[in-house]
Amino acid sequence: MGQSADIVATRGRWVTFIEAKVAHWRRALAQCQAHEQVADFICVALASVSLADEFLRTARERGYGVIHCDLPGEKCEWVVRPQKNRNVWGPQRKHWSRFLRTIDYAEH
Repeated sequence: MGQSADIVATRGRWVTFIEAKVAHWRRALAQCQAHEQVADFICVALASVSLADEFLRTARERGYGVIHCDLPGEKCEWVVRPQKNRNVWGPQRKHWSRFLRTIDYAEH
């Protein structure tokens, strides 16, 4: 895959990748595209004053979720809920899943 997500969350068999940015939403969308082979849900968390219409339109078209972290208000909220990704490629997902199981977790 060659890319790593900023945040990866799992719940049951579902996998969600989140790209977090304070700027450069186009880069975030490009990174999200690279995650389509693996993630069931893909999101961008953007910390900014406002969100560009082009960014929101593109995210909706691709089925990506958008979390807006409003800098002045210090509040994060869903702007666009993610849609189930239909582009997951089984062999790549299995490869990623095997890799995930090899991660050693820090003891608390």
